[in-house]
Amino acid sequence: GASNTAQTQLAASALVASHLFLVHVVGRPRYLAYGLGGALVLGCLDEGFRRCIEFWVVVFPLWCHYFWVDKVSHPKGGPKGDEQRDAEFSKLHARYSPIIRRATLYMRGFYLKAAQLVSTRDDFLPEIYLEWLRKLQDEVPMTLSSQEAKQVIAKELEVASIEDLLTDWHDEPIGTASIGQVYKARLKSTGEEVAIKVQVPKAERMFRADISCLKMFTYMAIPWAYENLKEIEKLFETEFDYMEEFRNLEAMRSNLLPNWGHRIYIPRPIAELCSRHVLGMELLKGEKFITAVRRRLQPLAEQRGISVEEYEQEQLEALRSGKRKAESAAWLHWKITLWKFWRRLCGFKSDLEPIDVGGIFEMLMSIHGQQVLKDGCFNADPHPGNILMLEDGKTLGLIDFGQVMYVPVEFRLKLARLMLALSRRSPPDVARCESSSTVTRKYYKEDVQYRICSFWLDRDDEEITQGRNIFDLMVWGEAEERGRSTNTRMHAQL
Repeated sequence: GASNTAQTQLAASALVASHLFLVHVVGRPRYLAYGLGGALVLGCLDEGFRRCIEFWVVVFPLWCHYFWVDKVSHPKGGPKGDEQRDAEFSKLHARYSPIIRRATLYMRGFYLKAAQLVSTRDDFLPEIYLEWLRKLQDEVPMTLSSQEAKQVIAKELEVASIEDLLTDWHDEPIGTASIGQVYKARLKSTGEEVAIKVQVPKAERMFRADISCLKMFTYMAIPWAYENLKEIEKLFETEFDYMEEFRNLEAMRSNLLPNWGHRIYIPRPIAELCSRHVLGMELLKGEKFITAVRRRLQPLAEQRGISVEEYEQEQLEALRSGKRKAESAAWLHWKITLWKFWRRLCGFKSDLEPIDVGGIFEMLMSIHGQQVLKDGCFNADPHPGNILMLEDGKTLGLIDFGQVMYVPVEFRLKLARLMLALSRRSPPDVARCESSSTVTRKYYKEDVQYRICSFWLDRDDEEITQGRNIFDLMVWGEAEERGRSTNTRMHAQL
């Protein structure tokens, strides 16, 4: 297959490299060159080592090119000016975005997960990257065939054939993620429709190799993010054990449904369909929340004679340029409530019930706040692809609890004090609260503490960023404070 071909090509390249090394190294023992060449060949046959080589072949030239423009040919504040600098970077983005996209879809693994993570913020990467990154939140190409998935299920659940447990199996997956795929079937014993999450074989080994490679690159190219990546690595320690997700689902249902069951639903896990690499749960019928919102944007886009994607981009550009002002979720909620009331009063009807996006955002933030501060148990991967709009058009389905963090009460109290200090816009109080937490710094500069905490936990307006993008802000904070947090994953996810 393609994988074997790639291994063969890399092994051949390694042999050629060892031969060239032998030819050009004068006065060195011949066996040294052969030994190095043999090591390269064996290394290329190891999947983790091979993936690391593939990563550096793509990323190192790209990083060198960006570094050259940023520091040498068009430095910030240099004689060529910001306009030429921005134009040069635009050329780099246009050149390398398709390359990174192809490499991400080919290599998958943690690179695919990282792509999903960075796609959740519009200011993290240029728009030309975000155009395809956003699609990966819910449009990941499948890698596991239906037959392979059945074999994994049979092996994990220790049955001769999945027909002993399941009927009405659908070959086309209903969901594809970075480490697994979800299939639809019916539980034979009860007739209940179920969703079966199947982990791709060797996914854990692949992820760990990818993260190790990324840690090397981050340490060299983005030092401020190195500690963050180490904490993200810890976060994935339990995601590959679906029995942990089984327990997470039960905990989330117990914590959230008593208070929020009239607005949200979390699928019930099915014990007889669960193992380390297989997770069965009740099937939630609906569509991705973002898909439901876009369907309701379709009439507005058609009125303008443009696509939904073009309409979304137009609105984003209007916000960035200042032509439109961002509105609070609370104000949006009241606007849609009044509009619904007026529509009913006047007898207007529509095939699509409008979605109260503002009210939903407020609810999701309240739910997340309960998880973090009250329950001490929260979903650390709440991206848009994990939220469904169920068939009734009112209830949200929350799925994928592979990354759940359990927070001790001492940390929750410190975080609550920090959030209150941020709400008061008090730099001295914010600095004092952060200093009493697990964050360790070299100088503890009040201004830096206030702005970095505000960025991660409160707001990212002009007062906080002072015109810097996220990378420049973090580099500035690193240079000013040399900060490192042993709870960086909590700091960033919260």
